Amino acid sequence: MTVGADRLWEEIGFLAYYLHWSFDDLLDLTHEVRRRMASVVSNFNKIASEGAR
Repeated sequence: MTVGADRLWEEIGFLAYYLHWSFDDLLDLTHEVRRRMASVVSNFNKIASEGAR
């Protein structure tokens, strides 16, 4: 499966920001793995923000 360049940059940027992984490490992941990891990180952030209220 291939993904568009804009989507690829969004996924890598999001994960790099939260996980502090290198660009090369994130680029080595498949789209499916990056998408799943982004979903998990997003859910963690949602739970954390709801707990802060």
